[in-house]
Amino acid sequence: MSYSQRIATLEDISAIAPLWKAFAEARSLADPLSMPLIRDFDYERYVADQLAKPLSFCFVLESEKELVGFISIYLYDEAPPSDLPSDLEILNNPFKPRRVGAVLGLYVQELHRKIETIKLLIDAATKKAESLKITDIDVLVSQDQTGVHALLEKTGFTKSAVQYTKHYEINETNLPSLHPHHRELQQIDISKPEAIPLKDPLTNEIVQNLAGETIYLEPVKDENGTILKSCRGLPIYPPPVRDPQTQNWVFDNSGNLLVAPLLFDEKGEIIEIDGIPKFKSPVYDYENGKLSLKVDEEGKYMFK
Repeated sequence: MSYSQRIATLEDISAIAPLWKAFAEARSLADPLSMPLIRDFDYERYVADQLAKPLSFCFVLESEKELVGFISIYLYDEAPPSDLPSDLEILNNPFKPRRVGAVLGLYVQELHRKIETIKLLIDAATKKAESLKITDIDVLVSQDQTGVHALLEKTGFTKSAVQYTKHYEINETNLPSLHPHHRELQQIDISKPEAIPLKDPLTNEIVQNLAGETIYLEPVKDENGTILKSCRGLPIYPPPVRDPQTQNWVFDNSGNLLVAPLLFDEKGEIIEIDGIPKFKSPVYDYENGKLSLKVDEEGKYMFK
């Protein structure tokens, strides 16, 4: 059985979501008091949000075109940005700031859980972190996951700290705020909270149209404007279409992002395989040795 890794794209959201859920459940089982799960959490939306962040990267493990594992990392600088206003007060810290790669999640399905498969993901994430001159990669592991401890140590990680947790069960609802007050913080008007900023997986930058406006990927809706959901109860996000020559996102004649239509059966039910919604594929023309997206007589892109 052969394996390969690659960086995740928005087309992978539905396949990564159940892997993230399995990881979260295993992590919570190892630390049930300090890491309880939120009931009915929207993992598909969470994965989409992570993929949309400029410094968030996810690498997936593939076996026979099936996603069987992932590693998710987030990169950040503990030092404040150099272009901040000079009069803005920054909290002093006696420790030298680090450039950090934080591992948010690492999971491989049990059938495919081998040293070489896990190492494929770790090596991919490490290589990406090194390319952006990260000084430290942080991984939080339960003390009971001794196998993960051993593997990390074999790949160059060292145990740097031991965390102790004392849990308090709080049943009150009127709690004192622990959020600092920022007068300067502007309120952000989000008219479509379900929309996800589209990010180019090659450059990891947010995609904008010619007017400089951010392009958003929105969940599929019916004729009444109701968001369609999968059998898992998760919103369904359609995969955007790329130009086969330039690999750029494609926009229709109205300037809207071109996405693949959802597949329905004869009864009008959403077609799913293993809980993953299926979409129509673009129709291509092949002329002069080049592939292009096919359009009909009205100039509309065709799908099958």
